[in-house]
Amino acid sequence: MKRLLFFGLLLICLPVGAIEKGAARAAVLAELGEPSGSMQRDGKEILIFKTGTVTLQKGVVIKANLSQANAQQAEERAIKVKEFQAVKQAELEKQKLLYSENHVVQIECVYSKTESWTTLPESIRPAQGIYRYDVYIPPSYHDSDDRRFKCLFLESPALWGSVKERVRKEKWLVVILHDAPQQQVGKTMNGNFLAAFDDATERFRIAKAQIFNIGSVPSAIFATLRPVAGIILQDPDFRGFEQAGLSPNFLNKNANLRAYVLLSNSDRSSMLFQGKYIIDRIPKNYVGVYDGRVAVMLPQMADEALDWMKKEYSIP
Repeated sequence: MKRLLFFGLLLICLPVGAIEKGAARAAVLAELGEPSGSMQRDGKEILIFKTGTVTLQKGVVIKANLSQANAQQAEERAIKVKEFQAVKQAELEKQKLLYSENHVVQIECVYSKTESWTTLPESIRPAQGIYRYDVYIPPSYHDSDDRRFKCLFLESPALWGSVKERVRKEKWLVVILHDAPQQQVGKTMNGNFLAAFDDATERFRIAKAQIFNIGSVPSAIFATLRPVAGIILQDPDFRGFEQAGLSPNFLNKNANLRAYVLLSNSDRSSMLFQGKYIIDRIPKNYVGVYDGRVAVMLPQMADEALDWMKKEYSIP
């Protein structure tokens, strides 16, 4: 009987392979849960579990005496963890090959959701179909698998030159929509935005509370199709909204929307109309006036707009 008892104690005291020497205290607790007790002896900490003890020195495992049953279960869990990590690492390596940092990559996507767009005139309701967008992957994107990135949606490739130096420096992820020929607003542009937004926010690590649109009228419409934090607009012509049959209050759908709007002073009547349109509908706004006429937003203009948005949202 004593021999059997001694043999049982011996099994309990067999060292556990899953709790390896050199493992951190946090790893032990993650594996075994909270100990039922602990004690200090000769500068060492001994954690007491129902299945045995783990001895640490300066927070690192130097000895583990746990039951054989626990050892087997722990080892099986460790194997599963390693298998999961291997799959995850393989996926990360694949992502690195597909989406090179500091490069623009083209993505194919689909908009096929059945959604009700009765708030939009029939002529500009998003069209289902296959679309494409370009995406800029910032430096250090692949350094971490949990960091999320600020994101800009550009309604046209022409705007890439306005922001490329800034986004490289500050590590923004940028989605660039393709132009729709002969279409300022319409089914194709809206469908492309929805396809790109849904795909990019699922495929890439985007901070959904830090998504901003840059463009003119289409970017304002996009902000009512999916949740974005702010819109940066240059010389939008909202007079066309009434002609298209849009509700005057359609921008009120997003109560927390910020708007940074740049207006040319070359047409005073239009400038006053567009400014008032924004001020009346988006309380959190900035309306700026610039001299002359600029076809595409200059980098300095984009910088000032992004500075304003970052300040509004306390983004470092």
